[in-house]
Amino acid sequence: MQPLDLALAQVRRHLLPFLFVLYVVAYLDRVNVSFAAASVSADLGLTSAGYGFAAGIFFLGYVLFEVPSNLMLNRVGARRWISRILLSWGLVAALMALIKTSHELFGLRLLLGIAEAGFFPGIVLFLSQWVPAAHRAKTLAGFMLAIPVAGLLGGPISAALLSLHGIGGLAGWRWLFLIEALPAIVLSVVVWQRLPNRPREARWLDPAAAEALEARLASERDQVQLSGQQVHGLASALREPRLWLLSAVYVGVATGFYGFSFWIPRFVAEALPMASRSPALVNLISAFPYGLAVLAMLAVGRSADRHQEYRWHVVGPLAIAALGLGLAIASQGVLRLLLISSATAAAFACLGPFWAIPPQFLGGSGAAGGIAAINSVGNIGGFLAPIVMGHLMLLPHGDGLALAALAGMLVLSALLAMGLKQAAPAPL
Repeated sequence: MQPLDLALAQVRRHLLPFLFVLYVVAYLDRVNVSFAAASVSADLGLTSAGYGFAAGIFFLGYVLFEVPSNLMLNRVGARRWISRILLSWGLVAALMALIKTSHELFGLRLLLGIAEAGFFPGIVLFLSQWVPAAHRAKTLAGFMLAIPVAGLLGGPISAALLSLHGIGGLAGWRWLFLIEALPAIVLSVVVWQRLPNRPREARWLDPAAAEALEARLASERDQVQLSGQQVHGLASALREPRLWLLSAVYVGVATGFYGFSFWIPRFVAEALPMASRSPALVNLISAFPYGLAVLAMLAVGRSADRHQEYRWHVVGPLAIAALGLGLAIASQGVLRLLLISSATAAAFACLGPFWAIPPQFLGGSGAAGGIAAINSVGNIGGFLAPIVMGHLMLLPHGDGLALAALAGMLVLSALLAMGLKQAAPAPL
């Protein structure tokens, strides 16, 4: 095996699974409120609008602190900063087990977003410093499989934790928040001790392989810099039209998959007969859409790298997701659930190709701030989606209105994504 191929194999074997686990923990702490929604709402007196606000306010803090957090990561290194992020969000997530009022829930969800800000764009930036351009869509898709896998595992795990209701005098949802926060705290120590910032620091990477990987990445940076295709510096990045076009596309993407993530248990419950709507069964069936998403993300990410084409690998899944939701509006029961599940898988499938695009034209601090800016602006959709859906669901035929709103945002994103410029193929 050639040194570069060996390096990539070792990165996939050692680094990617570890980052994957970190993101599973992050995403589960972000959306576990959806699995506890029925119990928390009953105990705190939340309406669907109140629950939607609790789900969405996470993204307000997240959006405001994304860019400064990623710039700090670029300055002090991934090991230190990601460790700090994990510890911060783990402590805040654990405090959610102590809430007594809806306002405390809102406040801690806001703090959770602030604590986690910078984690996802930081990992995207980090991987761009480890993986050559021709392999990034598949690698990023592999990392972001953590999102559907968190949903896939979150249902059964949350159902088990909710069954602890009454032990120690605590409600099941309090056990859920407390126990699911602990991995982040433990992993913050592991990251501090073990995460290498660069290939040459990795003890598990063969020295010749590390040298070949560093040389390939440096060669790519030099080629892109000489060609003038990359923008360096935060100010220059923020003046780049492609950054704002990607941000606009990502608003619709985030609206779509967070709209699904926070409301899938409700759609599952509505598809079941009344006698079968136990929280445990609902949470177990809620894993099904995420299982489909895992398969879709792997297939689309692999296809994007194989064809070295990213724009249509974003447009196509978004269009399919919008179509699925449009058909779901006129459907009921199990058919509606299947259509929503298919739309969920399609919306998630575009993530690998999407996040392979920014490093093509952003470098240095421009990449650190620019990637964070795209994620920050895009997650306005994460802030608005659960709140707007919560209000729409209070109206007559509210479920159909909510699905129509999500479908409309996905159509808009697909149309905008058609305007993305296709970069020159990266050397294989």
